This record gives sequence, C-alpha cells and structure tokens, in this order.
Amino acid sequence: MIDEMEEKFAETAPMIALNERLRWACLGIRGVSVAWILWDWTVSLYIWSDRATMLDRLDRLYGLDTSSVSAGGYFGAAAMAVLSMTVATIFVGYLWRLVRVFLEGRVFSVDAADRMRDLALAGVAATLVDVVVRPIGAAMLSTELLGKIPPYNWFAPHDLLYLLISGFVFALGVIFRSAVQMADDHARIV
Repeated sequence: MIDEMEEKFAETAPMIALNERLRWACLGIRGVSVAWILWDWTVSLYIWSDRATMLDRLDRLYGLDTSSVSAGGYFGAAAMAVLSMTVATIFVGYLWRLVRVFLEGRVFSVDAADRMRDLALAGVAATLVDVVVRPIGAAMLSTELLGKIPPYNWFAPHDLLYLLISGFVFALGVIFRSAVQMADDHARIV
C-alpha cells in the first residue's frame, strides 16, 4: 500500500511542480491579454471618435479630400474597425479558455489540444478579418484612398507573422492530441 502511494505521488509530483511554474506564466498571459485588448479598444475608439482629426490625418498622409467623406462612409469605416476589434476580443476569449485549462492542471490533455486548435483558428480568423476590413473601411471613407494607400498596408508583414504563429499553435495542438492518444494507448497495453 505504501509503495502504491509513493508511486502515485511520484506521478503527480512533476505535475504539481509544472503547475506551480505555469501558474505565474498563465496569470501573466491573462493580464497582458486583457491589457492589450483594452489598449486596442481605447486607442481605436479614441482615434475614430474625433472625425475631424482622423480625416485631417488621412489628408496629411494620403492627400484625401476630406470634403468627399460622407457621414455614412465615416460611420461604416469606423464600424469596420469595431468589427476587427470584436474579432480580436473573441481571440482573447479563446486564449483565456486555453489558459484556464492549463491553470486547472490539464496541460497535456485532449481538452488542452482542442483549446489550442480553437485558439489557432480564432487567430487565423482575426488576422483574415483584419486584412479584409482594411480596404473595405478605406473604400467606405473614399474610393480614392484605395489607390493612394500603399499595398503593404492591405497585407502587412505582421499579418503573415500572426498566421504563422496561429499555424504553430495549431500544430502544437495536434502534437498534444497525438501525445495524449499515445499515452492512453500505452497505458492500456501496460
């Protein structure tokens, strides 16, 4: 009986240590993700709330005729920015779900693998929405912006980085799922 208890403790001790090391990292990830999304919302709403300053900025950058921008067009462009931020907020929600699984000690589990897949897909969705929304928002402001804004603003290098990171997280989820299945198969054999 004592041998059985020692064996069970030997199996759980690494998980306890892992959880202790992960706790601070997970709490840090949660804190930074909330700070980031609040910062994004605050900055974006601040920028879009002052129509005159925003249009003046576009005039200085791209020579936009500000008199050609209708109230509806400005509202539509602002709505595109809000859509992009909303999808980013959903991404943060998926990140929280993954971190919760880690904090509960289910790091190497099917649930963690599923949450990684969900996070990766949310990251791809957020990036693609952002890429699509940029030209649509510009066109809503003024179609002349489409020709004046450089092409690298529509699909920027950081967009590719976000897609690569999402692909990496997706791959880790597949690896985690495979490892859990192999461990289950091994446990059934032994």
